[in-house]
Amino acid sequence: MLVVKPQVMPPVIHPVDLVQTLRHKRLTPAIVFLTSRRACDEAIDSFEHRNVPLPAHRSRTIAQVLDHVIRLYPSVAQHPLLPTVQRYGVAAHHAGHLPSWKIAVEELMRHGCLDAVFATTTLAAGVDFPARTVVITQSSVRKARDLTELTVSEIQQLSGRGGRRGKDLVGFVVVTPSPYIDLHVITRGLTGNPEPIHSQFVISYPMVLNLLKAHTLDHIKSILEKSFAQFQLNQQATALEEKLETVEAQLAAFGPRPCADWITQWHWFNLAQTHRRPRHAICQDAPPILARLPFLTPGRVVGLPKGRGVVLRRYRSRSQHRAMLTVLNTQERIIECPVAQVTEIYDHTLNIEPARVFPWCTPKSLQRLMREVRELPQHLQGFPLPEDTGNDSVMLPEPLTDEFPCPMCPSQPACRKDYTKAWRLRQEHQQLTKTIHAIRSQLWHRFQQHVEVLQQFGYLTATCQLTADGEWARLIRINHSLLLTELIRMDAFTGIEPALLVGVLASIAHEDDRPGIFPRRSPALASVLGQVRTVAHSLASYEDPPLLRSDVAALGELWISQPSLSWGEFVRTTTMAEGDVYRLLARTLEYVSQLHNLKATHPGLADIADQAMQLMRRDVLQELP
Repeated sequence: MLVVKPQVMPPVIHPVDLVQTLRHKRLTPAIVFLTSRRACDEAIDSFEHRNVPLPAHRSRTIAQVLDHVIRLYPSVAQHPLLPTVQRYGVAAHHAGHLPSWKIAVEELMRHGCLDAVFATTTLAAGVDFPARTVVITQSSVRKARDLTELTVSEIQQLSGRGGRRGKDLVGFVVVTPSPYIDLHVITRGLTGNPEPIHSQFVISYPMVLNLLKAHTLDHIKSILEKSFAQFQLNQQATALEEKLETVEAQLAAFGPRPCADWITQWHWFNLAQTHRRPRHAICQDAPPILARLPFLTPGRVVGLPKGRGVVLRRYRSRSQHRAMLTVLNTQERIIECPVAQVTEIYDHTLNIEPARVFPWCTPKSLQRLMREVRELPQHLQGFPLPEDTGNDSVMLPEPLTDEFPCPMCPSQPACRKDYTKAWRLRQEHQQLTKTIHAIRSQLWHRFQQHVEVLQQFGYLTATCQLTADGEWARLIRINHSLLLTELIRMDAFTGIEPALLVGVLASIAHEDDRPGIFPRRSPALASVLGQVRTVAHSLASYEDPPLLRSDVAALGELWISQPSLSWGEFVRTTTMAEGDVYRLLARTLEYVSQLHNLKATHPGLADIADQAMQLMRRDVLQELP
């Protein structure tokens, strides 16, 4: 009888024991990376229960540094973790905290006042945060609502925090035992090569207006050609060009024949033969479908009539030999669909481990794909596939006449033998040529698309000169700029109350769809948001609409309509962390400032925006630069 013993998972090291061990081994100060914000805060709370305070002289040093920070950022004095930091020499640092608190923790670390900081992976990049030791407690990180394995780049960013320049001869990376850690992931991250960098360059409407304000079209084209995004596209095109040269060399081996275009002649001959056998006819794909096939590789993200999905495999149907796809859609269902139903092919691929049987990828890969498909960005760039202008029509020509040279041609046996491979190479050659052209002209094509939209809405003339509306619209340099400029042109904000304006702009600025508890919106705000939502949906084909959450809008309205409300009371009206509330209001303030810049063309709206900015800048928001 086979007895399977359950796997014993290693226990999690208690935060206090971990810090005490690091102190004993002289490995402090340390950064302890945890999976979530809650884990960081719970680690700090655990010190209160074990009661292992610092010596008095160290607490006084921490207090002196904090006094200096509090003079610059008064909100630090009210932070609930302040006594814990002074008493135990440990702190938490994550995106749920106010920027002023994170600045205070960073300042304490620079002065060597803290023994450990419990942080999420957001601390790994972009902050000068010196530590002698880095402690990795997990191999995955929480993103949105799911846990995702750390990438090679993320692990190397974490480990790179170990070692202080000018203080430590060597930095240390400690991996602690935990049921939430996969050593294979950590080993791959510490020894492997980082993932390739992908350009995040996006052409927007304000960018187009400002470029056309300062440069000619030829100069703009040269600017785009020198961008990092175009450099990466050129690398893709170069790889395809090498493949194209191989195909051309294979085609050259077939040489010229008596026919002017013997491959096409035999193509029509085979179509005619197929037409005479309707019972066993093979359906030929239309040229636009053939142009898509090189892009539809496993892992490619595609648009479907009902949502989006990722390609698992490409095949041909047994009955009609149509090009078909097996797709994992956003509803986590595996479906079969013809290539003709694909509405968009995105310049975005997911890693996939293929398998030869259903579901055409490994179970581990399928589980990861289901998570990544749900987390796809709302806005993805598509491939601009050109229309097919060749003469490969699927319509049969007139019945072949005696002019067809094959019956008496001495090359007929060779043509019959070579046709299948030669035709396949010809099709591959045409597809590669079109793909290379589409990739090399992709940025310029997107720029032209934006120009056409701006001309359609009257921001540009037919000669690409800025109109009067274009002159002020170029000053709106934020997301969803087309929606905002159209609302201004429709006088949607004329005479609006500052609280309603802030509420609307907060709903436009917010891009998180996680549920939560928020204050109730007013009837006036609901009415204005309804009008904004109608305009946003009408512009959906030109610009992805924002979420326009009415509960988030009510949060912005409350901050303006009740100026006597303190920051602590305001944060308690919602389940959002105060760091998230701060970022929402700070971003909304940036949107309001964009409207404040329109003093010359829209003085009434600029005055309302000025009132809103004065009402917003109080309490914690006064610390904004």
